[in-house]
Amino acid sequence: MSKTEARGEEKAFQQAARLEREEIHRCITLAATHFQSRLWDDEEGQAARDYIASRGVTRESARAFGLGYASASGTALAEALAREELLDAGERAGVLRQPRAGDRHTDYFRQRVMLPFCSPEGQPLSFIGRDLPPHQRLKYLETRNSSIFIRDTTLFGLTHARDAIRGEGSAIVVEGGFDCMLLHQAGFPHSVSLISTTLSTPRIDLLLAAGARELVVMLDPDIGGWRGIQQASDLLLLYVPRTRVVQLPGKEDPDEFILRAGAGAMRRLLSEARPLTDYLLATALPQGRGASASERKKAIEELSPIFLRLQEGPARTALLEAMASHSGLSCPELEALLRSQG
Repeated sequence: MSKTEARGEEKAFQQAARLEREEIHRCITLAATHFQSRLWDDEEGQAARDYIASRGVTRESARAFGLGYASASGTALAEALAREELLDAGERAGVLRQPRAGDRHTDYFRQRVMLPFCSPEGQPLSFIGRDLPPHQRLKYLETRNSSIFIRDTTLFGLTHARDAIRGEGSAIVVEGGFDCMLLHQAGFPHSVSLISTTLSTPRIDLLLAAGARELVVMLDPDIGGWRGIQQASDLLLLYVPRTRVVQLPGKEDPDEFILRAGAGAMRRLLSEARPLTDYLLATALPQGRGASASERKKAIEELSPIFLRLQEGPARTALLEAMASHSGLSCPELEALLRSQG
């Protein structure tokens, strides 16, 4: 193949990819409008509006965050997309189910509150659907990746939080979409949500690009929240050393705490957030130097993956020294124990 032919082929490929992205954008934009119209329909959206209100989210917030409702019909979105000749695009975008032989396309989401994933600029890219009471199905249902959407590179609420993050130089990171909306309502507009995923390098990059020099992580107070912080700790220690962790009291999630205790109590809780390393050590080895051999062994098993994922350098050395000081072990002894877990 000549260079001219190769350039022509590459140009054709790029044009096809651009047209594909444009069509998926049209599809998702139409779907967002459709879901929003169903939520605010007087009769059809009543149950969804009642659930949203029961979570403490105001009508103003629901509109601002672009919440919607996927109706029970199973074909309402498919019919709307068919009118715009976007059925195949809906399938590729993950909002429609592929029809079986002789059947029609059907909606991927049914009877769910719809939360949109948007670009930092506010363009809808995809959705995640929250089950309605009595919660007998999968809690969250989300679309697959597409030509315009990669789940690992989005944060719910970032569109609304960007200006506040830049102004504060800080971002609050929570787990749930409702947590995020309640924080915005309570006067913490620099909040974003992972929605049941972990902090990844692309997500950290998004927050840094938005102007965050500090992260305040407030995941749910359960084993899932602890694991989420564990999984992201090496990245945070490396890229955002000024990361602090909020410890929620009892078993309350952030939205539940705000609704019970109020914005003032949340502000105090945020001010008491602990540096990430202190949080890791206090959680894994609360007994500190007074720990037994078995307690130290368990803590080393918990913390070794974080240490081993860090490359040789200042972040790894600082973590090792902090662990040694907290546990009472020498750095060489502790490093040998950590490496033995690899």
